[in-house]
Amino acid sequence: MTILDNIKEGLKQHKIDLVRYQKLYNYYIGKHDILNRVLPDPSKPNNKVVLDYPGIIIDTVIGYFASKPISYISKSKNNQYIADLKDVFYLNDEEDVNAEIVKDYCIFGKCYELTWVDPEGKIRFTQYSPLEMYVKKDNKDNIQYAFRYWDEVIDEKTTITKLEYYDDQAFYYFISKDGGNTFIPDPNRPKTKHYFGEVPVTLYKNNDEEIGDFEKIISLVDSVDKLLSDSSNELEAFVNSYLVIAGRQGTTPEDIEKMKQNGVLLLDKTDDAKFLIKDVDADFQNTFFETVDKLIHTQTATPKLTSEDFSSNLSGVALGYKLFGLETKCQIKERKMSKGLRKRIRLITNILNLKGKNYDPSDITWEFTRNIPQNEAEITDEIIKLKGIVSQETLLSWHPRIQSPSQEIEKVKEEKDDMNLDSIGWQQDNLKSGETA
Repeated sequence: MTILDNIKEGLKQHKIDLVRYQKLYNYYIGKHDILNRVLPDPSKPNNKVVLDYPGIIIDTVIGYFASKPISYISKSKNNQYIADLKDVFYLNDEEDVNAEIVKDYCIFGKCYELTWVDPEGKIRFTQYSPLEMYVKKDNKDNIQYAFRYWDEVIDEKTTITKLEYYDDQAFYYFISKDGGNTFIPDPNRPKTKHYFGEVPVTLYKNNDEEIGDFEKIISLVDSVDKLLSDSSNELEAFVNSYLVIAGRQGTTPEDIEKMKQNGVLLLDKTDDAKFLIKDVDADFQNTFFETVDKLIHTQTATPKLTSEDFSSNLSGVALGYKLFGLETKCQIKERKMSKGLRKRIRLITNILNLKGKNYDPSDITWEFTRNIPQNEAEITDEIIKLKGIVSQETLLSWHPRIQSPSQEIEKVKEEKDDMNLDSIGWQQDNLKSGETA
């Protein structure tokens, strides 16, 4: 198949997939289906209450798993390699890109990262959600090609669609003047050969099924939205309920208006007055809400941080049990993200080596750090106890305050080299002499 055939086939599939992706994104930003509800009787209350469970689920994962930067380690202690990688990371705001990657694949089940070399020769990368990019891969997740497209306004009457296509050889540029139905090569941007050695697009998956974190509990979220919306309707209906006056057929509209103003209604013993309201079982509603709320937190392994379980000072072990479900979920995310990070490092290293370096991407490993309260004294004691058993760089990577273990080791060596041991000994001898005198 030609590139244009791939684009045509990919666009057809992407437009089908967009229905699912757009719904997932809408739920994350608070545009739930309840907002589209229309009642048969427009005169009745139609409140639309949205509970941000999807946002809570995603933001909890980001805060716990992706709010602290990743620590990178060279197994061969090649500090120059680490320094070159960090220069690239700094240029691309790597920490923020990582957080956005985690957010996107938690929402959509997957996301992508494009790597390229800018006109100044700098290595660049950024993430794209499945809303923005289409990727064709085989059954082993090897990417065959990818593209992204967008509309660009030329003037008030002209809008064109631009498309960038990526394969293992080059970047290709196309335009469409008929709303994306047909594409032709962009005459102003010829294809650009790249030297990554593979398709410069990285896939980050949430899981093998590519399912988002809240996708399976959308029906539960809809149930809660509907329950609270209907409860709000009942309260509003109660305020506007009908007043039933028994035995007072002669009551005039003037009498009713006077009763509204005075707030008083005088009746004979045989007469009766009451509001016509629907009997609502509040206990049942509360029980139903609590049940669904618990199901949502349980099925998504999202701890309810506002519950009494987290209200007291917990030991590290006790806190670990409370966060066990979230931690298990994040361990899976860590393994999946590591696969993408390997390709990122590989793509960057390919270009660095073309510039004269001789790096091996398998030399780089990394450590994820969870954002949880930690007892730094206990961690320090554990590091000291394992000294001589575990490498110094690995031990330092465990400490929450040390982001770059290799650089920290270098600083310690420099401080030791700068120390004048003879001078220190002379000062100590003088102090002893002074004490004797």
